Amino acid sequence: ESVSCDESAIATFSWDELMTSGAAKPEVVSLDMTVSESDLSLNIEVKLTYEGRSSADIYGAVYGTTYVLDFEDFDAHEHSIALPGTCQNRHADDFVDDSTGGLIAFDSLWEYPLDPVSDIGTASYLAYPPPGLWSVAMATDNECGVVVYSGKFT
Repeated sequence: ESVSCDESAIATFSWDELMTSGAAKPEVVSLDMTVSESDLSLNIEVKLTYEGRSSADIYGAVYGTTYVLDFEDFDAHEHSIALPGTCQNRHADDFVDDSTGGLIAFDSLWEYPLDPVSDIGTASYLAYPPPGLWSVAMATDNECGVVVYSGKFT
């Protein structure tokens, strides 16, 4: 099913507003964690605001947005987004340019789809990368506003 989202309606995050007023942080719509006794697994479902772009300074620079889900801390000053942890919502292979064998262009890491129902979780849009340990999909009741990550860990 194809659902095209109006780009102006997709959420945009402002670091300036967060730093100056503590407002405008991305919303965790819901977080559900359950333990299955039958297979001793931890099942996690996280629903988050579908973010398109982020502004990072008062001069109007705009960047793409991505979520890092993992059981380890992620510090953007110390860690590379292209070197994911073992339980992260992305794979190192997603960052390799098949034609060169090197890392893909940095700008490509932040692309997000305007047709998220069909295109989210594909290698073409690494802001919301292909599934591995975590699946990714749009919420059926809010196809342009809420992204759902689900993971099962044993």
